[in-house]
Amino acid sequence: MEDNQREKRSGFKKLLIIAVIVIIAIAGYWVFKKPSSNSIVDATKYQAVFLSNGQTYFGKVVDPNEKYIALTDVYYLVLKQPLQSQKNDAADQDQDRSKAEYTLIKLGKEMHGPTSMSINKDQILFIENLADDSRVVSAIKNTQK
Repeated sequence: MEDNQREKRSGFKKLLIIAVIVIIAIAGYWVFKKPSSNSIVDATKYQAVFLSNGQTYFGKVVDPNEKYIALTDVYYLVLKQPLQSQKNDAADQDQDRSKAEYTLIKLGKEMHGPTSMSINKDQILFIENLADDSRVVSAIKNTQK
């Protein structure tokens, strides 16, 4: 009877050791192979890439690696500002800012004519998938016509 209890304890110890090893293996896999931030990127949609310097680029994230993401079909917003404001009142200037108009510019219209952009991941604050009916995506589709 004592031998039977020893066998049960021995079997329980083996089972406990195996369970601990499995838990450690799962935890190790999760820590070292956890999904990257790129897993949220929907390849069928446009993304907004927000950078640490305040700039935002719109395009399709492709070919992400450990250090960089590539952005194709890139657009960015430029604020349309009047050449000179006749108003000096702070309230009037605040009202002008609330009516600000932005222009969507396609990357490549610059003198050096870039076709895509590689962005260092250290400079990215976050990436958002854009809805197909968003104003930015609608403006992009209108420029492509």
